[in-house]
Amino acid sequence: MEQPRIDGLRVRQMFGSGVSGTVYWAEDESGTALAVKVFQGMSINRALMAKATARLEIGGWPAGVMPIVSTTFDGRPALRVTACYNDDNGQPSSLQHRLGSYPAVNSWEIVRELAAALAAMHNRQVAHGNLKPGNVFFSESGSLILTDWAMGQMPGIGHLEYTDAFL
Repeated sequence: MEQPRIDGLRVRQMFGSGVSGTVYWAEDESGTALAVKVFQGMSINRALMAKATARLEIGGWPAGVMPIVSTTFDGRPALRVTACYNDDNGQPSSLQHRLGSYPAVNSWEIVRELAAALAAMHNRQVAHGNLKPGNVFFSESGSLILTDWAMGQMPGIGHLEYTDAFL
């Protein structure tokens, strides 16, 4: 798969792909690492994602939800740019890549942070819709961060393959 060309970014490599799109590691002009998700057009509802993102931005970005650097929901392709969270080995710093460490001493703290992040989203009338370990990340300080909201089994999706998100 050819790497996308995105104004102002140097796309370095593909992290992975799923039914809703492909995630790339990129850098901006200052060398800051970013994650770029290029969406599959039939697997998302562009209008719903734009509304959900706008609701999350009202009054400042909620704690526990992945902040957006930039988005293009009306462009071809639709994409979302966020900070890039990797561990020291270059692996995504997601719960998916840490499942072998759980249950652990801090498991209940993660459950509490997850519940708080979902409550913050729900207070702004945003449903996550695709909650799974691969969409739960950890910041450099260890705080939980949710990504990929308003995706999965959402209204207006034209095509969505069966995935682990439905298990």
